[in-house]
Amino acid sequence: MPELNNKKLVKNAAFLTVRMLVVSIVGLYTSRVVLQALGVEDYGLYGLVGGIVGMVTFLNGAMGGATSRFITYEIGAGNSLNLQKIFSTSFIIHSIIACIAVVVVEVIGYWFIYHKLVIPEDRLFAANIVFQLSVLTMAINFTQVPYSAMIIAHEKMDIYAYYEIVNVVCRLIMVYLLLLTTSDRLILYAISIFILSIGGIIFYRWYCRTHFKESRLRLKIDKPFAKKMLSFSGFDLYGNMSVMVYLQSLPILINIFFGVVANAAANIGLTVTGAIKGFSWAVSAAFSPQITKQYAAGQIENMGMVMCRSIMFTVLIFGMLALPFILETERVLYLWLKQVPEYSVVFLRCIMLVTIVDYVTISNNRGIHATGNIKGLSITSGSFYLICPLISYLLLKVGAPAYIPYLINASMLTVVSCIGFYLLKRQIPTFNIKAYIHVICMSFLIIGFSLFILRLFKVLYLDKYFIIDYSDFWPSIIVVALMELLSICILGLLSWFIIMNHYDREVVRNKLKTCFLRLRK
Repeated sequence: MPELNNKKLVKNAAFLTVRMLVVSIVGLYTSRVVLQALGVEDYGLYGLVGGIVGMVTFLNGAMGGATSRFITYEIGAGNSLNLQKIFSTSFIIHSIIACIAVVVVEVIGYWFIYHKLVIPEDRLFAANIVFQLSVLTMAINFTQVPYSAMIIAHEKMDIYAYYEIVNVVCRLIMVYLLLLTTSDRLILYAISIFILSIGGIIFYRWYCRTHFKESRLRLKIDKPFAKKMLSFSGFDLYGNMSVMVYLQSLPILINIFFGVVANAAANIGLTVTGAIKGFSWAVSAAFSPQITKQYAAGQIENMGMVMCRSIMFTVLIFGMLALPFILETERVLYLWLKQVPEYSVVFLRCIMLVTIVDYVTISNNRGIHATGNIKGLSITSGSFYLICPLISYLLLKVGAPAYIPYLINASMLTVVSCIGFYLLKRQIPTFNIKAYIHVICMSFLIIGFSLFILRLFKVLYLDKYFIIDYSDFWPSIIVVALMELLSICILGLLSWFIIMNHYDREVVRNKLKTCFLRLRK
């Protein structure tokens, strides 16, 4: 029966946060060097062709969710025999899906590349090479899911973090080497990315076979487990497909009614929010395996504690980083872009609103996924995601502002969250839903109160002593830094005294003490 290991949770969250920090910084810089090495045309071509392959990844996402849930559940239940059956069964199912996906993508991709996409004739050969390598990488990655799920289920986040850091650094070195060659850089870049992917696959599989005996493959399908996994992934497939339809339709709606400038503004908002979201996601991901394990062991009280801590720390960390961006949006975007497209400010603020509401639905989903009964959740959330584009279109048609699709999404997510509370309590009758909702409400209240205090500080002090001239680099940096520091202090103190219990304070206190001792040494 698994015990709730606070030290391990904090350690895993720290590893994933460091990983996210390094990967984000190096990744952003690498993108700039890739653009320099490939040029605008080949850079766009690589993304365009790779996007064709990406259209079928939702299939892998649905089955991957089932694999991760069942592996984590059996670890929590302490049944190593079932664990090996699930691993082998999921590998075979993913291999079959990979073969089907290759056939579908090859047929559709060939038609797109040679008949629909606007590609210079002299770059068709390079585009085809990129496409074939992307298809091959996709197929291999499909079969990689059980190994990745095994590492995450065993909560070996340090291995995951170390590899990702090494991988992103190798990618940067590889891109710099491209600058030294006069050969076709697009083809060489695609080959290099493929080699790095193969290297990662070999490492993960070696690590699993070495450390987890249940990951030694047996080419035999366990029919009862296969039936359960396919049933689970079938409902999950509907939810994933609905999300994909929503995400793909939103840029189209914005483009139809407001043009490419609004699309650029939306991309800017997604980029900034994604960077901030990554850090809070690192904390959330560290808690995720424990939710399923505690449920599998019948420790519903511990499961509730993990979910409360997960949503609390995720929302508060996102708030610490996001509030200064919400209040100083114009200044931050000007520092980054110099020329800020129309709609960028309002889109960024709306996307951050959607993100913080979505954290509640993600937390509910993890609890419901732990039970294995996701039929009601998938049908409900998937249907609401499909309704969003329709309602948005009708409102935009009658002259609604450009940000209305995001507000519709936030409203729909709020409804889905309330339904999620009901499903959690119905499927887990002993789950303390009142304590869980209380933590969520208090986290949101603290976010709102902190926003109010920061707004007062901005109006009464910053706007008075710092002239609003975004072209002054260092004064703008000081303003953003002060707001960020104040945001961390206010949210940290309010969380410490209002939300955190004795155990939470002890975990944070011990972690800070450890960091202080290491700094002294």
